Amino acid sequence: MSTQRAFRELTKPRLSMLAALSAVAGFFCAPPSEPWSGMTLMALSIGTGLAAGACGALNQWMERLPDAQMQRTASRPLPTGQLTPRAALIFGVVLLVGGLGMIARWTNPVALTLTAATVLSYLLLYTPLKTRTQWCTVVGSLPGALPVLIGSAARDAHGHPDELGWALFAILFCWQVPHFMGLAVLWKDDYARGGFRIATVIDPSGKSAARQSTCFLILLLIASAVPVILAPGELRAYGVIAALLGAWYLRLGIAFHDKSRREQVARPFFLFSLLYLSILLLALVIDRTF
Repeated sequence: MSTQRAFRELTKPRLSMLAALSAVAGFFCAPPSEPWSGMTLMALSIGTGLAAGACGALNQWMERLPDAQMQRTASRPLPTGQLTPRAALIFGVVLLVGGLGMIARWTNPVALTLTAATVLSYLLLYTPLKTRTQWCTVVGSLPGALPVLIGSAARDAHGHPDELGWALFAILFCWQVPHFMGLAVLWKDDYARGGFRIATVIDPSGKSAARQSTCFLILLLIASAVPVILAPGELRAYGVIAALLGAWYLRLGIAFHDKSRREQVARPFFLFSLLYLSILLLALVIDRTF
């Protein structure tokens, strides 16, 4: 792995891109009459992506010892020695300063505060709690969902996220738990080696993970209906797509709850969660914008 690629891997590029896209979705789900500029949108997407990349780099710096014990993460730049911890720390801080700087310069104080809250809750709450309690996943849902509020706040002249922005926040918050639990079942032994106290380590049968997934999946389906209520008559296509996606997700969730099929279903359950969120956000943005 080249040095350039190693630094890129530190940013957890897929998660960084998801955070940036979530912020953009929040931006475009503001009322269509709300004015906006291309510079604000560019600063929002790049700034959020940089801040998310900083979280990835600093998280790997904080978890470099557990990462070395886990098969899934042993090939990361720090466990393999491709980068030094000092280089990763400096890189993460530079990304963070750059991201916060862009948000501060071209958006507004509320968006900046929400970006800072995302970083702090990810690094100072979620990351240390992973080795202490299985409820770290619920806590981690907060920084995972905040980017849509960053986008919504950036669009508003006064920095106030609108109702649809809060609905999107609820959707992303509820989505995080079932999304992660599929991965937790697949890599439960790996997480145990790393010393992480997640649901499938505390309860290797996966029953607790399935129960949490079911609860949050039901809440997710309820939350996904809220945009239709908030904008009656405007989001017909989104409503149909949300219902169809939700029905299929629930079907997988029921199968995931079945102990005899849990490990078999875990991978499609995890992969569908990514497809679900991508299509749902895209449908909402298109329906709201056009």
